[in-house]
Amino acid sequence: MSAESRAGAADQLDARDEELLGLLRECHEALDPMPGSVVERSLFALALQDLDAEVFRLAERYELEPAGARGEEARVVTFDSDSLTVMIRIHPQDRVVRVDGWLAPPQPCRVELRTGGRVISTGVDEEGRFVLDQVPRGLAQLVVRRGEPMTGSAEQSILTPAIVL
Repeated sequence: MSAESRAGAADQLDARDEELLGLLRECHEALDPMPGSVVERSLFALALQDLDAEVFRLAERYELEPAGARGEEARVVTFDSDSLTVMIRIHPQDRVVRVDGWLAPPQPCRVELRTGGRVISTGVDEEGRFVLDQVPRGLAQLVVRRGEPMTGSAEQSILTPAIVL
């Protein structure tokens, strides 16, 4: 359908049509609302289109001891790829989380955590350890950028699938 055809059809709607379409939208939103994570997942997918990267596979996931006042459990998640393994421990802290991570084999690089519209970066120390503190809860994705800490390099990045923090 051409842009002219679409514009012509919109011009033919009157106030009653607009009212009926509004009622239809309200019914649809009440009976079949859009899941809250659709927008975030879509943004992650779009971000991946421009990224030439290796992808981590989920290797292991388990719950640990209860943590914090809400009794939530800390979680440990391990991802691996052909060249690198990353293990993260997610510590709930009220409305945010702390992510402690370890890379094997250890190497100088930068780790980014993408969550919503925000990117949090940190360097990895010589033992492969990194910490991301005060991370908002929600859908997130880790990206390991190989090379110098905090600057990255031309080497291929490795990213995790989206996880819920």
